[in-house]
Order: sequence, then structure tokens, then C-alpha cells
Amino acid sequence: MLWSLLFITLIGRSTQQDPVTSSGCSPGWETIKLDDKVAFQSSDATNYYGVKYTADRALDGNYLTCSENLNDHISWWTVDLLGLYEISCITIYNINQSNIDLSGARILIGNSSERNAADTTECATINTKTSRENNTFNCENEPKWGRYVTVYKDTPGFVILCEVTMKGRKKEPFKLIKENKTWEDALYHCREEHMDLVSILDEETQGWVGLEAQKADTPFVWLGLQYICGFGFWIWVNDQCVFFDQWAPDETRTADCSTRAAMNKGGNHLWYKKSVYDKYNFICAV
Repeated sequence: MLWSLLFITLIGRSTQQDPVTSSGCSPGWETIKLDDKVAFQSSDATNYYGVKYTADRALDGNYLTCSENLNDHISWWTVDLLGLYEISCITIYNINQSNIDLSGARILIGNSSERNAADTTECATINTKTSRENNTFNCENEPKWGRYVTVYKDTPGFVILCEVTMKGRKKEPFKLIKENKTWEDALYHCREEHMDLVSILDEETQGWVGLEAQKADTPFVWLGLQYICGFGFWIWVNDQCVFFDQWAPDETRTADCSTRAAMNKGGNHLWYKKSVYDKYNFICAV
């Protein structure tokens, strides 16, 4: 019995010291630091002694402490990277355990914590049980951008993850200015100090800008979206038309000449019509 305990202890120490490899990932990508990120999952399994197998255990650097949820019909594990990243590959390590089988699960990347087709892009499908080995999954076709990375299983069973690592790169193309200005003053500031007041042309940019907005001192932040009252349409300050939008559900598209668009700092970072004379923080393209 004593020898068995000693063997388990030595194996545990060796395992914790051995780094998770990502040999299958394309070269030139940086390892993303994950131990300071936030992980959550569909449910938490609990062992006989009351220990919860919480989502953060998959990011703690210890191969023997695993996250695990209940045996649900739909199960998922998500990490919030707290920033926008271009993800090249994800590596999953699992111990040798009979109930570990991630075959058919999908790795999803998106800018919203919601796990539906409209908010995520599929990076890869897991084609192995992932038991007792490192498995690296490269994003198919090309790297994918997003804030949230999810392992999603829509068949009965567990999502068990003992260690997750990723490779990619971070990009921050926008800057929050914590000064309270009217819309026009914000526009002049961005054009003099940076490039322009921000224009949002797609979901990816919406995600980046939302990350900056949540750090604001004001409940809203100015966007570079203006209403052309003589023609009755909205247009971005970079002269781009509005093909993508994130208006709040109760906001109509019609406005008056003294109206501009602002994003709320919380929630899903929706867009609202505000008077040009209001003073808010604002976001510049840099």
C-alpha cells in the first residue's frame, strides 16, 4: 500500500512538471496564458468528499485535477480570454478514465458567451476520446478570432478536461478614452490623436469595441455612427454604410439631426441613440 501511494505521488509530481505539448500546432504562434482567465461550464460534478470539479481546474497546470460536469444531454465548458484573440490551435490533455469520451464534441470560438450558431464559429471537431494523451486541434481552414473558447458536446455524456492550452495572438486595434466629451469633440480628439472615432463593420469589431466599452467610466461610449437627417439614414464616419448593427431592441432606426450612436458599457454592448450634446467616454481606432 505504501509503495502504491509513493508511486502515485511520484507520477503526480512528474505529470505536473511536464508541459502540455502543442506539437501539432502550426509554428509561429504564441502560447496564450490561461491561468488568469475565467472558465465556467454547464454544471459542476461533485465527488464523494464534496469536492467540486469546477471549470477552472482545466487551466491550473495540474494534469491530475480535471474539470467535469454532470451527465447532461448538452454539456459545455467555456473559457473567457478577457480579450480578443486569433486562435490557431487548442490542445486538450485527459487522464485515462473510462467515462472520458469527447468524440464528436466541437470547439467553438466567438465574441459572446452564448453558445449558438449566430454567436460562434466552429474551430474544429474532436475526433478522438482524448483519453490519456495530448490532442492538438488546429482550427480548420484558418485561425479563428474570438473572446470565448468553448468545448461543446450536444450528445449525452461528460465534458471532462484535465488541462487545456492554446496558441494564438492578441490584437487590440481600439483604445478607450476616459474623457467625457460631446460626440463632435470626441470625433476631433480621435482624428487628432489617433485615427478616427471607431466604426463597427462586423461582429468581430463589435467584440473588440465591447471589451473596451466595459472599462468606461460612463454608462455609454460614443461610436463613430451618425444620422444624416436630410437623407434619413445612418453612416459611419469612415463613410461605410451600416450592414452590421447591434441596436437595442426598442431602438428605431429613425432619428433627428442632433442624434448619434453610443454603445452601453454593460450587457451585450448594444447601440443606443443619444444627443450629440451628451458627454461620454469614447473609443478611437488606433
